[in-house]
Formats: sequence, C-alpha cells, structure tokens
Amino acid sequence: MPGMKINALSHARALLLAGVASLVLAACGSQGSAGSDWTVHPPEPAPSGSPGGSPGQSPAGSPGGSPAASPGGTPAGSPGGSPAASPGGSQATGDGTIGLTETMAVQILRDGEQVSEIALTEGETYTFEITNEGGLEHNFYIGPPEQLQANDVAELPGVPNFTDGMQAFEYTATAETAGLEFACTVPGHYGPMHGALVVEP
Repeated sequence: MPGMKINALSHARALLLAGVASLVLAACGSQGSAGSDWTVHPPEPAPSGSPGGSPGQSPAGSPGGSPAASPGGTPAGSPGGSPAASPGGSQATGDGTIGLTETMAVQILRDGEQVSEIALTEGETYTFEITNEGGLEHNFYIGPPEQLQANDVAELPGVPNFTDGMQAFEYTATAETAGLEFACTVPGHYGPMHGALVVEP
C-alpha cells in the first residue's frame, strides 16, 4: 500500500512537471514568434534606405555621365567631322587632285558619276589621277577637240594607252584651257569618253 502511494505521488509529480514544462515551452514559443515578428520589421526600413541609395547614385551617375558624353561627343564629333569631310569632298579640285576612273562601259567617271565637264581655276596646277578599271585599253589626254577626235596626241599632255592600274600627270590651267577638252582617244572611245574643260578666273 505505502509503495503504491509513493508511485502515485511520483506519477503526479511527473505529470505536474510535464505540464509546467509544456507551459514554459508554449510561453517561450509565443515570445519567440513575437520576437521574430519584431526582427522581421527592421529590414523594411532598409528597403526604404535602398531607394535613397539609388536616387543618390542616379543623379550623380546618369546625369553626370550622359551630359558629359553627348555634349562632348556631338558638338566636337559630328560638327567637327562633317564640315571637314563635306568641304573636302565637294571641292575635290581644291587640293589640286582630280581623280577619274575609266571603265569597261567606255565611260569616264568621277565619284561614280559620268563626267562631261571639269572646272579648273586659272593658274592652278592639278594632278590628274586616271584609274583604268575596265581591263580595256584606255588613255587620257587634254587638247583641242579636232586633235583628240583624230587621235593626234603626240604633243598633248596626258596618259598614253594602258590597260589597268592608275596613271597620273600634272596640268596647269591657263586662259587657253577654256577651249580644250579631255578625252580617251582610243579608236571608238572618243564619243562617250570626252568632255569640256571650264576655266574659272
């Protein structure tokens, strides 16, 4: 009997301890979750700080970068380039070189366009660069129309017959140049391959 009493008491004590322990655990658990709820909130102010970082960065970065780049690039680049390029191109005779191409189609081209007239300035000396791309025999002379048509080129300035590559010669424009022509005088070529020289004072 006394042994059974002790057993019952131990059992009751064990149950009581278990109940207390579970109450403590429950309290700790709820406290922990409340604490964890509280620890989850502090990171939220950090996101509001991160926008603060990116605004600070974009004003300093993107405005600073793009104005510096586009003003520096566009004004200095495109105006500086195109004026230099287009005057140089349109005034091809300004540098004293006249580049012409003779083709298989029996034409004289300048910058891809068939040439029927070349303007020169009186007193200026020019270098005529004649490129034969046709693989045909071509030449290039400056002289009176009747001599060019007759292929009478012995005393005329120019380039004798050649089949490929580039040949060059120098020519100084004078007042008399105004009545002259340029031409390829290979038989059959004069018709489509001649033009007038215009002399500007």
